[in-house]
Amino acid sequence: MDLSKLTLSDKLIAGGGIVYLISMFLNWFSRSESGFSISASGWDYFIGGILPLILILVMVAQVLITNFAPDTKLPDPPVPWSQVHLIAGAAAAAIVLLRLIIPAEISFGGVDTGENFDRAFGIVIALIAALVVAYGGFLKSKEGDAPTASGGTGSAPF
Repeated sequence: MDLSKLTLSDKLIAGGGIVYLISMFLNWFSRSESGFSISASGWDYFIGGILPLILILVMVAQVLITNFAPDTKLPDPPVPWSQVHLIAGAAAAAIVLLRLIIPAEISFGGVDTGENFDRAFGIVIALIAALVVAYGGFLKSKEGDAPTASGGTGSAPF
């Protein structure tokens, strides 16, 4: 695996994706009182944790397939891949930011306790990783689509 094939944007997307995946296993929210503690990781939030992971994994997969399996033909999206990276990266970062801002409520058996979780370090790491991926997507959009093996770009630039 020749990592020199990767551009700065590719490295940011892949590295941020790895860190985001690791952050999914860390505590995002927690609460401790009277010797009793409860916590939630990124896996406990579909929209706020798993959906951004899916967006990031699509970005990472496209980068890895394009650079390390150039004979593999990916489907052409309705917009160029560079714009897919920009949109997916920005969406992932925005969703994680909203998950950080909006307090997570504690409920037991569907009964709301009126208490909120305290934010933990895992969600901060997830936000930083998502911002790194978003910046990589931004840089990728500035690069435009690289020429394919047939010599074209696969999509018309705007």
